[in-house]
Amino acid sequence: MSLLSQENIIGQEELKNHNIKKYEFKSITSEMLESGKILEPSKEINKETTSEINESEILGETQASTEVQNTESTMQKIATLEQELVERLLQKTDELSSSLAKLQIQFEKLQVESEQRVASAREEGYKDGFREAETKAKDELFAEINTQKKSLVDSIITLESALKQSQKHLEDLEKELSAISVDIAKEVILSEVSENSQKIALGLTKELLNSIMDATNIKIKVNPSDYLFLKEQLSENTKVEILADSAVSLGGVVIVSDSGNLDGTIMARYKNLKQSVLENMRD
Repeated sequence: MSLLSQENIIGQEELKNHNIKKYEFKSITSEMLESGKILEPSKEINKETTSEINESEILGETQASTEVQNTESTMQKIATLEQELVERLLQKTDELSSSLAKLQIQFEKLQVESEQRVASAREEGYKDGFREAETKAKDELFAEINTQKKSLVDSIITLESALKQSQKHLEDLEKELSAISVDIAKEVILSEVSENSQKIALGLTKELLNSIMDATNIKIKVNPSDYLFLKEQLSENTKVEILADSAVSLGGVVIVSDSGNLDGTIMARYKNLKQSVLENMRD
């Protein structure tokens, strides 16, 4: 299970700072129906219809902008989660470092105590048997040292596991951010095309014509909205014929020539870009 999924959005400590109450729906009484507080269905439908018409007009103008803002909001949330993950990892690293320091202090203290025990046993050994007391002290010392070693090794294994999980989360976030960036670029491009499709189509046409300079019979298919502009701009080029084709999207061009065909539509170029990004992420 990922580190992110182990905590609620609002922690238990933060719940005390919020006033959360159950919402109770108010019942509809016969007096409310008689007094006209509840609107008749036909009036409500008329109001809702008028509101839906106004909202649809506004929605048509702001849809592209809203999609971009929503995507940017998603990126900000992902960046915030990534930052929180790194902070948690650093915090756990600090806690482990503190624990290791405490273990070292305990080990040194135990060593001093063991030496004192050995010294004390040595003095008593002359009466009760020095070797037996010394062996017992050493056994106790080694047993305690082994216990501390095991605790230290377990802590290191836990840290390594947390680091691997964090690294995997970061890699997943990088891939997701790359895909989101490409989608945002698509929205920005489509918004730009809707405003300057003619200039974009002209730029793509000139770029593609440079790759087939030796061709003699060239037909350029463009969207009907871009047709007149390109026909005027390329009127001096006698080798090309401009054709209006509704199958070509705004700002895009399709070139058919004796040297080969070129697809310069916006969506075709976007698909090539996204495929390239995804292949780089897999590598």
